[in-house]
Amino acid sequence: MELDDLKSAWNKISSEHEKSQNITENEFKIILKKRTVDISDKIRRNIRIGMGIILGWVSLNFAIDFLLTPIMEKQLDKPYLTDELMFWSFLLEALNYLLIFSAIIIFWIRYNKIEHENIDTSNLRNKLKGLISVLDSYRKIFYIVMAVIIIYLIISFSSGFFMEYNYQVNQYRLDIKNLSMIKWAIIIFTFLFTLGIFVAIYYLLFNLFFKRLYGRYLKQLKLTLKELEEAPTGN
Repeated sequence: MELDDLKSAWNKISSEHEKSQNITENEFKIILKKRTVDISDKIRRNIRIGMGIILGWVSLNFAIDFLLTPIMEKQLDKPYLTDELMFWSFLLEALNYLLIFSAIIIFWIRYNKIEHENIDTSNLRNKLKGLISVLDSYRKIFYIVMAVIIIYLIISFSSGFFMEYNYQVNQYRLDIKNLSMIKWAIIIFTFLFTLGIFVAIYYLLFNLFFKRLYGRYLKQLKLTLKELEEAPTGN
């Protein structure tokens, strides 16, 4: 009889322990759900901030191109700054802006589609994987766009530099054959150093833009998914 009482008591303790484990698991999932919703809301807010920053940057560049540049052209009076050249330059720049807006609009549409799905503890894993997938794909598109813009910057700067170089040579009738190695080294160093500064500034700004607005939240989502998959399940 004592043995039966002992078994009964043990079964009761095991049942209560299992129930406690299940409650802990459910509470843990609720905590992860709240964290996911909080991260999702912050990403949504930062998408708006990002669109505002990009719109401001594009507006500033358009103001420079269509207001400041024409004034500088008249003052500089450079013969190589033809209307056809400026047209193609503006066209390529406009295509860059279109590429940027296309990327962020695609990201916005895909993110909204997942973000608007109802979230509960049963589909939390799928929700997290969907958000991570969207942010990961946007990160790839973002850096591809950044690479295209930097390539355009390199081509644009190089063209301007060498057109100005040729203009100076013809204007002052310089005999480049008589230039010493030191002067050639100074010209090449000036070109590479100035170009490097522009590329570094663009890269750092773009990189900072993504990491501050989305990168840290992508890491938090991946950490949340890892915690969810490592969470013990009740038997």
